[in-house]
Amino acid sequence: MTDTMAISIIDTARYGWLSYLGIGCVIFFAYFIASAIYNLYFSPLARYPGPFLAKISAWPNFYYATTGYRHIWIWQCHEIYGEAFRFKPDGVLFNSPTAYRAIYQTKANTKKGKFYEIWSRNPQYINTLTKVDKIAHARKRRVLNSAFSEKAIRSAETFVVKHVDRWTELIINENDGKGWTVPKNMSDLSDYLVFDIMGDLCFGTSFNLKEAEENQFKHMPHTIADYMRFMYPITQSPILALWVWLKPRGLDGVLEIASPKNVKDYYKFVDESVAKRRREEENLEKSGADESQGRKDMFHYLFKATDDAGNPAYSVDELNSEANLLIIGGSDTTSTIMTGFWFYLTRHPRVYDKLVKEIRTTFKSADDIKTGPALITCKYLLACVDETLRLSPAGTSELAREVLPGGLDIAGHLIPEGTHVGVATWTIMHNQEFYGDPWVYRPERWLTDSVTGVTTEDVARAQSCFNPFTIGQGNCVGQKFAMGELLITFAKTLHRMDVRLAPGDTLGAGAIELGWGMRSKDHITLKDAYISIKDGPMLQFRRRPI
Repeated sequence: MTDTMAISIIDTARYGWLSYLGIGCVIFFAYFIASAIYNLYFSPLARYPGPFLAKISAWPNFYYATTGYRHIWIWQCHEIYGEAFRFKPDGVLFNSPTAYRAIYQTKANTKKGKFYEIWSRNPQYINTLTKVDKIAHARKRRVLNSAFSEKAIRSAETFVVKHVDRWTELIINENDGKGWTVPKNMSDLSDYLVFDIMGDLCFGTSFNLKEAEENQFKHMPHTIADYMRFMYPITQSPILALWVWLKPRGLDGVLEIASPKNVKDYYKFVDESVAKRRREEENLEKSGADESQGRKDMFHYLFKATDDAGNPAYSVDELNSEANLLIIGGSDTTSTIMTGFWFYLTRHPRVYDKLVKEIRTTFKSADDIKTGPALITCKYLLACVDETLRLSPAGTSELAREVLPGGLDIAGHLIPEGTHVGVATWTIMHNQEFYGDPWVYRPERWLTDSVTGVTTEDVARAQSCFNPFTIGQGNCVGQKFAMGELLITFAKTLHRMDVRLAPGDTLGAGAIELGWGMRSKDHITLKDAYISIKDGPMLQFRRRPI
């Protein structure tokens, strides 16, 4: 073969591949144009307003998920386009209480989508959150309800009180109870407290994060936050279906191997803790001990749960997965509310003084504070918590749903099968039509009072948009427990200590440079990662003068 012939063959191969590449690009471009034309003019959703790029591509939605401010983008779009807007070619988001009920009520003609399938660790590691099938989810949910029965919640209060008392003791005694403490990041303090509570309740072992000394799990709240920040954009990805398809085909194994050491350590801790508690429960059963013996934590009730045939309701993997769900779902969400509570309370002296007076006149001692009639009479405390749940929600964006065959009437909009729908929590909690001054921290909005001018109709209007624990099959199973945990923590802390914002602190607050929806320094700034990511405020504590 001559040099000329060889060069000719190489050139032919080279330009052949370039030709194929060019053809491929033309086909892709033609498909994109055809798809865009269809989405803009012929799709059943073509009549819905929205950002131009969002109508023809899911990439804008994905982009904002990567920034952590997708919930702000959604709020901005509702401000521009109205009650319903198209956030991707096959998705419409709404902003009204009527739409919320239509989408999330138990009998709604919707289902969980692939958004939830991506979260499972492996095909066996399925829990109530990641179960998509409605019938199977309902079965799992009935079992999980047993861990949050009235009896179980009463048993759990002992663990809550123990940890809150220790938490306040550590804060007060930091400088021998003399003067104000050094500024403390309330996001960290809240994380440490609730992780210790949930670890004790779920695994029978406290993480001891609130203690001064370092331990291998001190990083855990930040590790989980980092994991959620990594996973959340994937749930909003235009190629989510491919991710879900790849999971049982090797992707799960790759992610398991590639996980950082601290994530592996956490999973190992969960697996070992569940195995330890399972052995304890099995040994207790074998010993013939009566029901009054042993720990009455959440794991006890999950372990004892049975299916309709009387068999154990959970496999080992399912026990691990449910325990993991409870520790994350019951910790980070509650911590966000605690962080928001202290953020707003310390910036509103009038509210602070009124609340402190109510708590300290209702209870003679912090040791008297527990769930019951006396705590429920603290109406202003309840109003402060509700206002925090509104302004600092544990999850800022929508709970993803997909319309089932037959379509769905959402607030007068006939939505076809396969459409992704939802109502973003942040948006509806800042709905001006229902709240009037949605950016203002005003607990009085929840209390009918002739002096403040708040009527029964005003309260009902605010409550119509207020679903912090959501509704239907997907509502928060631990909402009663969470409310008790919040009330006890706030009441005991304010009874024992004075609290103030560290002078000059702005950590976690909005700022002009952050842009529309995040400009107010009196409003908390959260990042959206399915859960809310927070930081700050910096607070100081002082033993209450007697």
